[in-house]
Parts: sequence; C-alpha cells; structure tokens
Amino acid sequence: MRKDHDGARRMAYFLKRKPIITSLMNEEELQPVLETTSSVVFILKTDIFRIDAIVEGIRDAGKLSFVHFDLIDGIGKDKTGVAYLAEKVGIDGIVTTKNNIIAEAKKLGLLTVQRLFVFDSVSLENGIKMTKASEPDAIEVLPGMVCPRIMGRIRAELDIPIIAGGLMVDMQDYELALKSGVIGISTSSKELWRWQDQHMG
Repeated sequence: MRKDHDGARRMAYFLKRKPIITSLMNEEELQPVLETTSSVVFILKTDIFRIDAIVEGIRDAGKLSFVHFDLIDGIGKDKTGVAYLAEKVGIDGIVTTKNNIIAEAKKLGLLTVQRLFVFDSVSLENGIKMTKASEPDAIEVLPGMVCPRIMGRIRAELDIPIIAGGLMVDMQDYELALKSGVIGISTSSKELWRWQDQHMG
C-alpha cells in the first residue's frame, strides 16, 4: 500500500526502545508525563489557550508531541487548524480519524496517525479502506485489545506500523498487544509508564 516509508520508519525508530506512548488526558498530568522516559506523547484533550505551553514542555523534555486533532478545543477542524498547530505551535504529529486532516498534515511535514475504531467486521473493512486512501505513517487501533484478533486481516491488506490504544491498562494488555505485532501502545496508565521507565533503558 505504502509509497513513502520515511514517516513509518521514523515512527518505528522512536517506538523501538520505548514502545509505550504516554497519553496526556489533562494538563494536570503534564508533569508526570514529562518525567517519564517515553519518546512520544499523545495529547488527547486540551484547548487553544493551553496547547502552546504543553507542546513547549514536551519539546523541552526531548519528546515528540502528537495532538489528537479531533478533540482539541478552539481550533477549526480544517486545514487552517492543521497549519496553525504545525507552524505556530510546532507539534510533531497529528492523530485523527479524518482522511482530509491526514492529507493536510502530510503536506506540512507532520507525522500522521490515523485512529481506527474497530467494533465489528464492517468497521474493520472500512478502516482498512480509509487507511489505503490516506496513507498515514501509522494507525492506532482502538480498543487495543482487539489487535491480536485482527492483525492477520490488517497485515493482509496494509504495510504500516500499528499502535494499540484504548483500554491498555496493565502488563497483560501490553504483552498481548506487542506479541500481536504492534510497534507500541498508547496509554494513560501510570503503572505502564513506570514499568517502561524501570525496565526499558
């Protein structure tokens, strides 16, 4: 499927040593996130007033910042909103469910992660079609626990890094996801953040 593997290679590189992505749910969690050894932070909820300071903190900590574009408040859900985040705020990547936002982010040189919600076989097939059309650098499958069941189907159609997200709360979730072939998981679980800090130097 993929024509340009550079972004996918970058994603795999960042997650090879530190496969647990810290998910920032609110600004109060920022300092604990910055103190982790993770390479990548997914900013799940914030607004136009707070995003600059959050991204600056993540950058100063030597981590990559990915904004969940669909959830950020106060920024238009269009190409101007993407440009603002890329050029004024200085984010490294975008997470979104929308093909048009993936396309705009790629034009601006951002890393792109397409979120796929997999509830049944129809949503899986639709997700595969969307990914083929948008060609993101990686996909995030939610809930992550379904990855072991659907990885064969995805791999038959897509050559792309896969991240497991949603309901990744403990070591069993992490180990099952990694065994299925994902390159990383995104989680707000401090237990998993601490485990990575202690065991993955």
